[in-house]
Amino acid sequence: MGVISNLKEFILEQSKKDYTPYLILSVPLLFLVIFLVWPLGMSIGKAFVLRGNELIFNNFTFANFQRFFTSSMYQRSLRNSFVISFSVVFFTLLIGVPMGYFVARVEMPFKKLILSLGILPIITPAFVGAFSWVILLGKQGVVRYMVNRVLGVVGLSLPPIYGLFGIIFTMTLTYLPFVFLLSHGAFKSANPLLEESAMIMGASQSRILRTITMPLILPSLGAASILVFIRAIGNFGIPAVLGGQQYVLPTLIYFRVNGFWDLNGASAIAILSVIIVVIALTIQKKVISAREYETISTASSEHKLHRHPFIKAIAIIYCSLVLLISLAPQITIITMSFFRQWIGFLPAGFTLENYKIIPQIASKAIRNSLFLATSASLLTALIGTLVAYITERRRPKGAMLIDFTVMTPFVLPGIVVSVALLSAFSSGPINISGTFLILMISFVVRRTPYVFRSVAASLTQLDEALEESSTISGASWYYTFRKVTFPLILPGIIAGSILTFATLLQELSTSILLYSAKTQTLPIQIYNAVADGNFGVASSLSVLLLVTVFIAVYLMNLFVGEAASSGFKLG
Repeated sequence: MGVISNLKEFILEQSKKDYTPYLILSVPLLFLVIFLVWPLGMSIGKAFVLRGNELIFNNFTFANFQRFFTSSMYQRSLRNSFVISFSVVFFTLLIGVPMGYFVARVEMPFKKLILSLGILPIITPAFVGAFSWVILLGKQGVVRYMVNRVLGVVGLSLPPIYGLFGIIFTMTLTYLPFVFLLSHGAFKSANPLLEESAMIMGASQSRILRTITMPLILPSLGAASILVFIRAIGNFGIPAVLGGQQYVLPTLIYFRVNGFWDLNGASAIAILSVIIVVIALTIQKKVISAREYETISTASSEHKLHRHPFIKAIAIIYCSLVLLISLAPQITIITMSFFRQWIGFLPAGFTLENYKIIPQIASKAIRNSLFLATSASLLTALIGTLVAYITERRRPKGAMLIDFTVMTPFVLPGIVVSVALLSAFSSGPINISGTFLILMISFVVRRTPYVFRSVAASLTQLDEALEESSTISGASWYYTFRKVTFPLILPGIIAGSILTFATLLQELSTSILLYSAKTQTLPIQIYNAVADGNFGVASSLSVLLLVTVFIAVYLMNLFVGEAASSGFKLG
């Protein structure tokens, strides 16, 4: 009887428990398992099986990886990826760090304008910037035309932008804002008392910069470097437009899938890409953790800005020149959209036709882009918020694993995520390739980290006592979440969602392998127009895309300000 009585008490106690949070919070975890963990696992498995063979242990082989030792194309692609990525990191640091120092430490006009204009290359789709440089420095490019008229006097000519040089040049200008903005913030926030103390002790300005200032900003430079490296090694659009026969890992993956439907070979390349990113992240963390510094001071002080006319002149000229070159693609795109062609010194054939035909040729692509970006942003907001709540409030034993799983797509190249989804859902009982569903899933998986990190940052700043007070007063979990937690973290949700929407509008690397004629998006139509040489139409579509993205980013800054930056953090 005692056992039966205890059992009844246990059942009664369990029936009184509120299982609502467990039911609700299980949904995003189930989504991650089905559409992220499972596809990545399938992709890894297929990498060890030859195309056409069943995924069983007896068929396991390293043949897909052996191509990197036997195929000159594979070796060249791997070498190109390393050369481009490290070169882009080097040149962005070389250009961006001095610019960040000048804006932070030199008394110069229009600083806010420089900071505002400096972020524009980030919100410009990378492949749009690439094709604008084709207009400027291509075979018939206007800048190349002018330079060659001068060089022709001495029998020289500037080569067209295609190839490794063009890819490195364009990526450097595209990702330069990461280094500029992060280094500017580091130079501005570094404790000035340390530098002043060294100056009083008689240290020269160059020695202070080398031994005090640079070590203090090293963590920020490390974060910027790894961010640039990950973006560069996973970029598809720029190498696809400018690479020609110079393949890199993302374009090689596209070649294997689009040319041969070889998901097994593409999976092997994708795994190598992931290994490279993981190694880079590990090295970055070890180097930075060994050189991290903390300054503790109760006194507050401001940096003494350089006011020497010569230094001010150098800073103004340098920043103006970098901005002019960085913003050349945007200026070119807007100009080209009103002309039929641009051959020689000036564009020719002024017309509004490029804009008039947009409803005829791109209405479906525009609708698709808006539908996918909006729907995916809403789903991302829901999943990212719930997962952030799980890790920050419920803190289950596997919280670190959940955090790692959610953030994995942030550091993975978009085309790797596409290969994983195709490996899991392009054959068999669940075949959704070419549908809106697979595009939606890919977008949500890729952008959930933005909302997750933004909401997690909001939750860490929210005192749990507010929620506990509501629970103690007798409110259910759902009521507490709806009336207390949700309103307080709403700015973080909005920040991550708008950032998600803005980036999904210009998404190409993920969708390039997943779309069909029915699900074509605006970035894909622009990419195809560039491939066909229809620069006028491509320019007008790009302007439309740029304006939409800019409005989204402006609204984000207007309503939520710096909270948006949480979406860019790695962890």
